[in-house]
Formats: sequence, structure tokens, C-alpha cells
Amino acid sequence: MKKNLITFILCWLFLQTNAQITEYTTTKKNWQLYGQIKTIGPAKASLEYIANSHDSSFLLMMYDDRPELKTYFSIRFNSNGSTLSSFYNILISFFEKENWKNKDYVRFFKLGTEEVSVYKTAVIGTKTIILKTDKGRIALRKGEIKKLFNKK
Repeated sequence: MKKNLITFILCWLFLQTNAQITEYTTTKKNWQLYGQIKTIGPAKASLEYIANSHDSSFLLMMYDDRPELKTYFSIRFNSNGSTLSSFYNILISFFEKENWKNKDYVRFFKLGTEEVSVYKTAVIGTKTIILKTDKGRIALRKGEIKKLFNKK
């Protein structure tokens, strides 16, 4: 009986010390809003950051477009190099005339640890792109992307 109890305690301690989950929240005072797409009710998407000594960490929270899920998904990344501006340029590039006309224009890239795909979608009366990860997807218009990245 003692051996079973000792084994159980040792296994439990081993599992506790090897947990590899780190939770990030945006409720701390050091997260600052960079840009947001606000609709009636909850925000459609928000981009927040924490300034560090050598770079900044960004957290992109997005409301999943699939109505059956009713949930947010996120992408966390650092600003190493020009990550933020490169990400913005990829999204906004879809709205350039030659790219919008190119039916095969799709972009795949890794942002932080997430694999991301971006492609055009047909929405009546408006140009829209879909940003998709394994966690979710969101439809974005050009004006919404500019708001999210705090561009005029």
C-alpha cells in the first residue's frame, strides 16, 4: 500500500513539474491596444502588444466566423525584424488591383507558431479576404485591416 501511494505521489509530482502550458491573458495593465475592429457587441478582432526591452509581443484575438462555434481564436507573435509590417503588407496586398484579379493569389506563412493561409472570398458588393489557421477563420475587408493595424 505504501509503495502504491509513494508511486502515485511521485508520478503526480513528475506531471506537475513537466507541465508545458503557459496561459496568456490580455487583462494585465501592461497589454496595450494597438488596433481593434469593433462591431455591435464584442469586438470582431483586436491586436494588443507588450513592449519588451528587445522587441514587442503581439496578441491577435479574432472572433471565428463560423457561427456554430461562437468563439475567439488567437495568434501570438513577436515583432522580430519587421514581422508586424510584413503581416500587414501580406493582408493588404490582396486588395491591389493585379492581385485581386489573379484568381490563384493565395498566401501561406507562419506567424509565431501558427500556420496561416490567406485567400480571397466572394462576398456580394465588397472585397473580402479570409485569414485562416487551424484554430479558426475570419473574414476581413480592407478598411477593417487598416483599423486593426491602426492605419488611416
